[in-house]
Amino acid sequence: MTVHGWVILGDAVTKRVNGQEIIITAGKSGDLGMAIRAWEDNERHRMAHELGNLGRLVNDASDRLRQAGDS
Repeated sequence: MTVHGWVILGDAVTKRVNGQEIIITAGKSGDLGMAIRAWEDNERHRMAHELGNLGRLVNDASDRLRQAGDS
């Protein structure tokens, strides 16, 4: 059975993300839905943080190029 791309295997779910197999268990709460939402929220925050870092790198490189052109 699958839910939003997750494959349910008893008390665990799996999903392949960027070539890596993710396995989540229900944990102490026993609620797989809550475990999936928590992982997806954490992944969303991680990706936003990394995208912000990449944006800062691009902006810094752009500023350096602009400054080098002004010299």
